[in-house]
Amino acid sequence: MLSIFRQYTFDDSFEQVFVSNKFLKEYQIALTFATDYDDDDHPTNGIFRPTWDLQKVTPEAIELFKEKGRSMDVDVKVFISIGNRGTHQPFKPLDNNTWIANATQSLTNLIQCKEPNLRVDGIDVLYEQIDASPGDFIQCVGQLIKNLKENGVITEASISPTFNLNKDFYSRLYSSVSFLVDFVDYQFQKEVDFVMNPGVLLQRYNELTKVYPRRKLLAGYSAENEDWTTLSPIVFFLGGMDILKKRKAPGISIHYHNFYAQSSPQQ
Repeated sequence: MLSIFRQYTFDDSFEQVFVSNKFLKEYQIALTFATDYDDDDHPTNGIFRPTWDLQKVTPEAIELFKEKGRSMDVDVKVFISIGNRGTHQPFKPLDNNTWIANATQSLTNLIQCKEPNLRVDGIDVLYEQIDASPGDFIQCVGQLIKNLKENGVITEASISPTFNLNKDFYSRLYSSVSFLVDFVDYQFQKEVDFVMNPGVLLQRYNELTKVYPRRKLLAGYSAENEDWTTLSPIVFFLGGMDILKKRKAPGISIHYHNFYAQSSPQQ
């Protein structure tokens, strides 16, 4: 049985999902993204704001989905994903200490304020582009997670590595604050070399377990067509089944939105 399923989304497409304890124990909604850039793409040095669809992702929608989960004995958790897709709005602190202070305060305000009051459980760190040194990334993000956890703002935290950034940034971040990181959601759709068969995917997962504990390591993928360049859906599906069965991974994640809904914000 799949223990954890995570959906990355900027809209309310989670409402379309059928949840049942026959299939999983926990459903995670990861909202994309909270960003520290303004509407003109100028960096705000750690002052985060939501960019998901606030008209669709409402406290009522979240609570109804949580209630549906409880009725099926499935735990529903909400994460705010800070980061970016591609090269747009990269991690780029202007000053580390100020970034940490701003990020801690702005995310605390976003999570604890009455509006949107989404009953957030944790944050996820998913930067696909980092315009800073590994040391800056580790200091800023590690201290942010530490502050939010110690202040009781969140109970869980996850990091979501990609191939290009894993060795120098994410694995070093994990080593620095491993006791504060509950999940590592590796984004397989960002592999550089073409993944031709499910066995290669399983081999790659095995390599990752040398760095990250298997009990924390999710296998991530994307339902967005532009992310299928090096890894097709069928290869991930078959490889993912092997990862869940043979390696006993705790779960998987998918980037999925309601593409047919009108006026969805662009990421």
